[in-house]
Amino acid sequence: MDYRISLVGLFIGILVGLTGMGGGSLLAPIMILFFKIPPVWAVGTDIAYSTITKSVGSLVHIRQKNVNFKVAFLLAAGSIPATLLSVTLVQSLHKQYSHLIDTFILHALGVTLLLVAILLVTKPIIMKWLERRNFEAQKRAALRGQPLGEKTGRWEKYYRPAFTILVGAVVGFLVGLTSVGSGTLIIAAVAFMFPKLGPKELVGTDIFQAFMLLASGSIGYLTSGTVNWPMVFLLLLGSIPGVLLGSKLSKYIPDRYMRPLIATVLAVSGFKLI
Repeated sequence: MDYRISLVGLFIGILVGLTGMGGGSLLAPIMILFFKIPPVWAVGTDIAYSTITKSVGSLVHIRQKNVNFKVAFLLAAGSIPATLLSVTLVQSLHKQYSHLIDTFILHALGVTLLLVAILLVTKPIIMKWLERRNFEAQKRAALRGQPLGEKTGRWEKYYRPAFTILVGAVVGFLVGLTSVGSGTLIIAAVAFMFPKLGPKELVGTDIFQAFMLLASGSIGYLTSGTVNWPMVFLLLLGSIPGVLLGSKLSKYIPDRYMRPLIATVLAVSGFKLI
């Protein structure tokens, strides 16, 4: 029982409380780089831990009615089978080519961390652009006398649902391989495809879909026995007070300072793993 892991959980919890996203992406790299845990075990343990934390967040947002279940289930239609597929692939290759799959996971994790780092920095810019775009669209619709909630064509009926499922599948496959990106990689895409979702509903939907995605990954890693449950317990022991502390500190530490800092750490970790 290494209680340094609880300190890691405390650190991750504080970052999540401060930023709402990004901090959890550091867990797998920390386990691999500092605790020398084999990549397959690090990913499985990270996914199990994240499933528990996302389940708590999901319950809170469901009670507050911040979850758009239609969007969440569309994403899950792609992410759940893709996650199970990638976990099955990892476990199958791990039994026969353990050294090869560990190297592959390290590279995949490194690339995903770089992508998450870019999104952390650019997300505020993307969100502001989307807000301006939506405002202009609403203004044009009002000038034409068109109802704001009216369906505007094939995009909403056919293409958007298909594209949403595809986004879920791509992210689900990456999460099954790396445990990283269940929320960060999806939230920008959801904001772009569903501009009528408000900020709270966007976050609530993202957390709920991430829970479903991670739960499917947990089942895969649990059945293969590559989850370190004592480590999961120690991480939770530190992260629960960490999230509470981070949420309080967020009033005093602006998000615009924390995001670039976390993005830099993620990028350095990504390059190191590659």
